[in-house]
Amino acid sequence: MVKMSSKFAAIGAVSLLLAVILAACGGEDPTATPRPAATPTPTAAMMADEPTPTPEAMMEEATPTPDAGGDTGPAPTPTPVPRPTPTPLPVDPGFDAEAYFSGKTISMMVGFNPGGGTDAQARFMSRAWSEFIPGNPRIVVRNLTPNVVQRNFVWNAKPDGLTISVEATAGIFDQITPQAQYDMREVSMVGVTSGKDQFWMIRGNLPYGCIDTAFNATSPVLTIGTAAPTPADLGSTVSIPWLANHFNIPLEIRNVAAAGSAEQYIMLERGDVNSWTSSTVWNQLPITRPGWIADGFLRPFVDLSFPGYELGPNAEGPYDCPKAESFFTSDEMLQEWIAITGPRTYASKNIIGPPGIPAGPLQALRDALTTAMNDAEFAESMTKFTGIPNNFTPGDVAQQELYDTTQQFLDNLDIIGAAQETAFEKYVR
Repeated sequence: MVKMSSKFAAIGAVSLLLAVILAACGGEDPTATPRPAATPTPTAAMMADEPTPTPEAMMEEATPTPDAGGDTGPAPTPTPVPRPTPTPLPVDPGFDAEAYFSGKTISMMVGFNPGGGTDAQARFMSRAWSEFIPGNPRIVVRNLTPNVVQRNFVWNAKPDGLTISVEATAGIFDQITPQAQYDMREVSMVGVTSGKDQFWMIRGNLPYGCIDTAFNATSPVLTIGTAAPTPADLGSTVSIPWLANHFNIPLEIRNVAAAGSAEQYIMLERGDVNSWTSSTVWNQLPITRPGWIADGFLRPFVDLSFPGYELGPNAEGPYDCPKAESFFTSDEMLQEWIAITGPRTYASKNIIGPPGIPAGPLQALRDALTTAMNDAEFAESMTKFTGIPNNFTPGDVAQQELYDTTQQFLDNLDIIGAAQETAFEKYVR
């Protein structure tokens, strides 16, 4: 278990505003813990290096909705909070990282099929990151789906630094699903390479412009696909029905078996869904689906990124729709929004290992990632290969942020869980 000696005085807007929303809603302060469940046994789905939240009252609240194109006034903004200074782990002076990793193989797990952004980053790192790790170990990508199985696999792995994963999100929402065994407060965080961006995009043949043109509409219905057999499985995707409910947007959430980027591309191409919400993919689209933006097959609908971060243009065009919070009518709405979306958007691609990795190998991996992300050639090449902009947070800072954000999430679980229940009943088909 990774022990936290103290909390930083300031851990970012997520934790600050989550605390505010708890106080504002007069909620209890329960300490929720994930419920263990049996881990499915990995099968041939694992392939080595081969291409693969507010209460019900909030959801039903009659919030004033601006007319399409109307002036909603200035959007509320969160108070910026400084990031804490990294502190290295106390490594045994006798630990020899070169000897420890030399001749070893690191399994880099990915919980999605080949072809998506997480898989692309893992494959780049498997070829380029090794030279920054003492001993130059071999790194092998292994795809294991669904993602909860992969997370359970890493959680139960030997804590030796030789089994790690590249994750698409921080996994905070996912840990309360019935299948999850892990607790994100206890995993070993190596570092966060990107984060804070998220979009909602729509098919170009829809009659809508940006999100405000769908306020109070009745048709056509916007459809998204996500793997949500239970309300908890909605995770931070609950942000979409939260917006739909507040602004009376016609929406249907289609429960599908898998909903990684690879599956989303296929669903959009087939017309199974007509919209998509995701993180880190906006800049990758010109690489994975060239022409989609330039030809108008897929268009921006609303920027869902963390407050203070905005999606800029990618190689094919601008993200020319506003931030979601620009339509909010009160600070309370902003606080609810961050309570729901913060656990996902504060960190996107991140590298974790099982709990209890000793300080020696864990610090060696953290140092190697920091050195790589500060190396211009590595950082630029990874962005070019994946299309994902870098937004690096060192492992020790990311560890504390993950712990605090997860704890805030669990403290607000009754609020967020009620929102998921309401959204599941109202929108999931």
